[in-house]
Amino acid sequence: MRAMAAAGDDPETWRPDLSAHEGPKFRALAGALREAARSGVLAPGTRLPPMRDLAWRLGVTTGTVARAYQAAAAEGVIESHVGRGSFIAPPRPRQPALQPLLYEAADGAGAPGIADLRVPRLPDCGQAAVIGRHMAALAGALEADILDYTPLSRDLRCRSAVLGWMGRRDFGPLAEPDLVLTHGGQHAITLVMSLTLGAQPAPVMVEALTYPGMRHAAQLMRTEAVPVALDGQGMRPDDLDRVARASGARLVCLTPSAQNPTLAAMDAARRAEIVAVARRHDLQILEDECYAPPPDAAAPPSLRALAPERVWHVASLSKIIAAGLRFGMLLSPEGMGKAGRIAAQHSLMGLSQPVTGLVTRLLDSGDAAAIAADVQTKVEARLTLARAALAPLEPAWQTGVPILWLPLPAPWPARDFAARAALSGVVVRPASEFLAAPGEPAPEAVRIALDCRMPEAQLEASLRLLAQLALGPPPKASG
Repeated sequence: MRAMAAAGDDPETWRPDLSAHEGPKFRALAGALREAARSGVLAPGTRLPPMRDLAWRLGVTTGTVARAYQAAAAEGVIESHVGRGSFIAPPRPRQPALQPLLYEAADGAGAPGIADLRVPRLPDCGQAAVIGRHMAALAGALEADILDYTPLSRDLRCRSAVLGWMGRRDFGPLAEPDLVLTHGGQHAITLVMSLTLGAQPAPVMVEALTYPGMRHAAQLMRTEAVPVALDGQGMRPDDLDRVARASGARLVCLTPSAQNPTLAAMDAARRAEIVAVARRHDLQILEDECYAPPPDAAAPPSLRALAPERVWHVASLSKIIAAGLRFGMLLSPEGMGKAGRIAAQHSLMGLSQPVTGLVTRLLDSGDAAAIAADVQTKVEARLTLARAALAPLEPAWQTGVPILWLPLPAPWPARDFAARAALSGVVVRPASEFLAAPGEPAPEAVRIALDCRMPEAQLEASLRLLAQLALGPPPKASG
């Protein structure tokens, strides 16, 4: 049964039956607008009556109509334009399916003789055996509380162990209430966006070339990622200032220590400039340090140390222990930890007790530190091999980070280079795959991710093939 009187699509005679909708009158009217738009009673582009006229017709106050129009606009049912009035909005296009962040074996990658260098793979340092031993011990220690949901206080031991682990770097004031445990870094990124954008959606500012998970997290929040220009130290403060003024964005996401994919690193002065711009515009900052060099006393301070009142620091065990653990750490701005933990609980009802128990054991026993050190040694050996194989091309790299950024000699187009390399058995990612705004110009460069479990001889041969290909001429276009 329709919730409105039949009135065709004439807004001058449209008179919805508000009694057919529950709740306050403004919500009833907003619901009637939604139903009229979806059913076609009011066609897209139809100009709605002025608020005063509709209020008189329905016997309600002008304020009621104004609140209804505001609610309908927030849902995307109507569009309001100053000086022109309000109109039924065109139907929203369906959200396209998100692209996977993880690659399956595609285009022959994963087959014998194919070197897939799109996604880094940690070296095998016996993590599975160590993790298995702790899981066995944990299984014998499970108690009846596994039958219950996990309240906010149940992960205190794990949070204490994580704070000890994170204390190797300067993050400013470190307190247990400010720490949120997440199912990996990607979950932490999405959580920060939900916390900072939920009440009033706005664009998200990201690096012009960025980790695709940033763009996809913004898409999940039904907002857009707005690119900010990069230079040799990462995000440019002057362009951040410009984009913040133009876009009205309230959140900026960046990777200051090992920018992905370019490997740019900010010095202390650049970090201070970024913080100054953020304070000028009252921006929240998402500091993604899932890829970062090992802790170093000489390293510049984290953004969280410089601005603990506005920085959300994201880290994880995926790049240093084992990606399959799916364990991330979110250090909230001071005083925001409880809000972060409640939001995390709303999204997943708390981390699994076996996961928090396992991570606690790994950290407290010292096994996590031992694995991280072994991983670091093996990654460094692969980086040394890669830099030697690619030496004539001077790729960008960072200590401890298993990726390289390879600017291509002219006149190689990056897409053509990646396609030609794939035909030769080596799969890499062109710069265009990291664009925050697809369709924008991209540098002619590729990202090379090191597979640290690939036989050394195969990795070296694959990298030398890339160097040989880059130093040679691009294939001539046929025809």
